[in-house]
Amino acid sequence: MSVPPPGPEGFVLVGRMMHERLEGAKHRFEYPAFALVLDLDRLAARRRRFSLLGVNRWAPLSIWDRDYLDGKGGLRQKVDRHLAARGLAAARVLLVTVPRVFGRVFNPVSFYYCTDAQGGLVAALAEVNNTFHERHLYVLDRPREAKAPGTGTVEYRVPKDFHVSPFFDRQGDYAFSFSPPGPERLDIRVDLLRGDTVAFRSRLWGRTVPLQERALAGALLRRPFSAALAYPRILAQAARLAWGKRLSVHTKPYAASSQTLIPEPAGVWRGAQRDLVLRFFHRLRRGRLTLTLPDRSRQVFGGLEAGPEAEMTVGNWTFFRRLLGSGDIGLGESYQEGEWTSPDLTAVLRVFGANLDHADERRHPFLGAVGRLRNRLRHLRHANTPTGSRRNIAAHYDLSNDLYALFLDETWTYSCALFEDPTAAGEEDLASAQRRKMRALLEPLGLKPGQSLLEIGSGWGSLAISAARDYGVRVRSITLSREQLVLAQRRAEEAGVADRVRFELLDYRRVEGTYDAIVSCEMLEAVGHEHLGGYFAALDRTLKPGGRASVQVISMPDHRYGPYRLGVDWIQKHIFPGAVCPSLAALTAAMGRSSRLMVTSLRDIGPHYAATLRLWREAFLRRAQDARALGFDEKFLRTWDYYFSYCEAGFAGRLLGDLQLVLERSGEGAPLLEVKP
Repeated sequence: MSVPPPGPEGFVLVGRMMHERLEGAKHRFEYPAFALVLDLDRLAARRRRFSLLGVNRWAPLSIWDRDYLDGKGGLRQKVDRHLAARGLAAARVLLVTVPRVFGRVFNPVSFYYCTDAQGGLVAALAEVNNTFHERHLYVLDRPREAKAPGTGTVEYRVPKDFHVSPFFDRQGDYAFSFSPPGPERLDIRVDLLRGDTVAFRSRLWGRTVPLQERALAGALLRRPFSAALAYPRILAQAARLAWGKRLSVHTKPYAASSQTLIPEPAGVWRGAQRDLVLRFFHRLRRGRLTLTLPDRSRQVFGGLEAGPEAEMTVGNWTFFRRLLGSGDIGLGESYQEGEWTSPDLTAVLRVFGANLDHADERRHPFLGAVGRLRNRLRHLRHANTPTGSRRNIAAHYDLSNDLYALFLDETWTYSCALFEDPTAAGEEDLASAQRRKMRALLEPLGLKPGQSLLEIGSGWGSLAISAARDYGVRVRSITLSREQLVLAQRRAEEAGVADRVRFELLDYRRVEGTYDAIVSCEMLEAVGHEHLGGYFAALDRTLKPGGRASVQVISMPDHRYGPYRLGVDWIQKHIFPGAVCPSLAALTAAMGRSSRLMVTSLRDIGPHYAATLRLWREAFLRRAQDARALGFDEKFLRTWDYYFSYCEAGFAGRLLGDLQLVLERSGEGAPLLEVKP
C-alpha cells in the first residue's frame, strides 16, 4: 500500500459504522458516524489552526493524548515507543479516530497508519476499546495478500487477545483490512474468524474531504449527537441480543496480554483505595509476594521472615475497590471476576494465610469493614434450621452429579483421603487413599456382621457401601441432598448391597431408633455453632449402650474460632452457605453440655486434605472443557479453582485441621484417651 499525502493536517470522514453477527443468531445494524484522519506531526505543530478542533484543549471537537495508548508523552511519542519495541520506525503516522464531541466520545477502535518516507506502509496499529475502560493494541506488521489486488487494500490477521463483546469469547482471529486513508474514500473492515468462517463483521467506511474548518463544521452539523448516541445504540443492540435472541453472555476474562492497556484509576478516592490496600500489603512479613499492577509496575511485599513465595498479577484497578470494601471475600470475588491471576494460586493464598497474626483484616477497620457487616447480615439468612439446612445443602451438593464426576475418583468420596505419605500424594492412587480413610473411620467402631450402623451424611454412598460390603453390617444412611440420594441408591444396587443399605432424605434431628454404631464424615461442618449441642444429643440418643461413634470434621484452631464464627469468609458466602468449621474446644464443650459422650481417640489428618484438594483441583482443571459443556461458565470455573486453592492453602498452612474422633459414653468402659500423630 502507498499512502497518499493528506490534506494540510488530514481528512474528515463522514460515513457509517456497521456490525454484523453471522454466527448463531444472525444480527446486523448500522449507524451514522464520522471520524478524522490526522497527520500527528502536522497537527501537533499547528494545533491552534482550527477553532472547532482542539488538540489537548477543550473545543467542540477535541483530541487528547491521554485518550490513546499508554504511558507519558505526546501521542506520536507513544506510537514510536510501540513501534520501536517491534524494531520498527515510521516517518509519518496517520491516526483514524472518532474525536470527542463536546467532551464526549464512544470510540470502539482507532487505527494508526505508520509509513516510511516514501509513503509505504510499515505497520498498522489497531487500538480497540471495550466498555470496561480497557484498551488493547494490535501491532500489525505482517501483511497478507490483499483480497482485491490492485486496490491498495492491505490485510492482516492476528489472534484475538482482547475481550470486547460479551457475546463472543476470546477464541478466533481478527482479519483487519485497510484501504488507503483517502482522498475521497476510506474503508476499514474487521472480521472475526473462527477457522476460515467469518463469525462477525464490522466496518467503518465513507467519503473523505480535506481537513478544513468548513469540513469540520459540516460534519458537526450533520452528526451533532453521534458521540452521545453511539453508546446507547450499542446497549440497545446488546439488549436485543441478550433478551430478544437469547444469546449466552461470556464472563469477561482476565486481561492477560501485555498489550492490554488498563488506565490508572481516576480521581482522588480511587487512588486512595489503591494506596490503602497497598498499605495493608506492606504489613506482610512472612514469605514474599510480588505484585504486578495493571500499569505493569511491580511491588514486592514481605520477605522479613521465611515463608511461602508467590506472584500475582492484577489486571483491573477494581481489584483495590473490592479488597477495600470486602477484605478477604473481596480478594476471592476479584479472582472470580477475572481481575487478577497467578501462576500458583495456592501459593498466593498461603502467603496471606501465613501472615494472619499481624495482617488480619479484622484488625484494620479500613479494610473490609462495610463488607463484613453486609456479608454477616446476609449470612444470617443461612441459619441451619431444618428448612434452612435443606436449602444450604442443596446449594452445593445438588449442583450436578456430573460436575462432581469430573474430579472425584471411582469411590465417589468427597472428603479428605488418607495417604501413606501426603507429601507424595501424586504417587498413590486417590481411590486407594480414600479406601484407607474409610477403614480408619470404620475399624475403631468394632463392627460385627449383622450389627446396625447409622451414617449421618451419605455423600454418594461410598462409606455406607464399604461398611455393608466389608463388615457385613446393616446401614441406615441419611442425607439432605436429593442428587446424592439418587446416585447413592444406584451405586448400592450396582455394588450388590442394596438389601443391607437404606438411604433416606432425612434431617439428623428427626432420626428415631438406636444403633450399634454411628459414623459421620465431614457432615458436622453443616450443623452450625448454635446446633452443635443438638447434634451430639442426637448421637447420644440414637447410640446403643456400649456403642461407638466415629466422626470426621474439619476444624478451626481454638484461638481463631471466636472471631471466625462471628464473621463470614469467602467459603461460607460462595461455596458452603451456613457452614461453620468448629474448633476442638467448641466440640467438646457442646458434647459436655448436651450428651454423655466423650472423646476416646483423636487424630488430625489435615495435611492429607491439602494433598487431596490439590488432586481434585488438578482433575477439575483438566476437565474444564467438560464443565463448560455441562453449562458452567468461566466465572464458575474460576470460583471452584479458587475454592480448591483456598482450602488447600488453609490445610497446608495448618490454619485448618481435619479431626477423626472416636466417641463413647462416659461410664461404659471407654478406653483412655489415645492421641495419635
